[in-house]
Amino acid sequence: MLAVGKELLIGRTLNSNALWVGRRLARMGSMIKEITTVDDELDEIGAAVLAIVRRSPDFLVVVGGLGPTPDDMTLKGIARALRLRLERNAEALRLIRAHYIERGMDEAALTPPRVKMAILPAGSKPLQNDIGTAPGVRLVSGRTVVFCLPGVPAEMRSIFRKSVEPEVRAKVGKVFRRCFTMRIEGVPESALAPSLAEEMRTHPGAYIKSHPKGTMEGRSRIVLDIVVAGPDKVRVDEEGEVIASKMRRAVVVLKGTVVAVRSSD
Repeated sequence: MLAVGKELLIGRTLNSNALWVGRRLARMGSMIKEITTVDDELDEIGAAVLAIVRRSPDFLVVVGGLGPTPDDMTLKGIARALRLRLERNAEALRLIRAHYIERGMDEAALTPPRVKMAILPAGSKPLQNDIGTAPGVRLVSGRTVVFCLPGVPAEMRSIFRKSVEPEVRAKVGKVFRRCFTMRIEGVPESALAPSLAEEMRTHPGAYIKSHPKGTMEGRSRIVLDIVVAGPDKVRVDEEGEVIASKMRRAVVVLKGTVVAVRSSD
């Protein structure tokens, strides 16, 4: 994932888009391998895109910088990096025109800054934005499918659900998940570490992660996440139960308490 915007780098805006996309992909059985954030600068955008596509990921999701203002230069940066010409896309222009007509504005509303949102890298496909104006964009570089989405969270989520998610799901296939969240008290994280290491070694495909939450009344508090995913639901359920059971026993041996366990698919 590549996030574009100075506001993300100076602390003006929290990158909630990355959080949302990460969670969404995890539910599908996929995962973001890396999140890169860059300034609204052509060289920075281009260098980041090149570095990513050279590693040939299945997908690159670029968020931000598709609007009408001069600092919205994501598509120009991508075109420069991938040596693609920029061209006015008729379908993108149709989508933008329809957006304004639906809002009671005539064709005079298609000012140069608004037409700018229809200038895409050659070979791109515009993706309909049901909430805002700037279309999303899909293009292919080598074996990597690149999706460019607006930075406005509601718009990004809408296009992701409609256009990105079906393609990712088709690539990943059917995946089942079993999740356990355990609240543990009275065991320092360092004491629990050997048991965690053993389960991570025994179950390398599972996500097993402890999150220390400080102390209360002199007792350590930990939240432990266990997530197992795979194409076989029975096996996923069994592996999840085995890990959770072993961690419960480890807590008891360490004279701690499992305060609560939440299980979900």
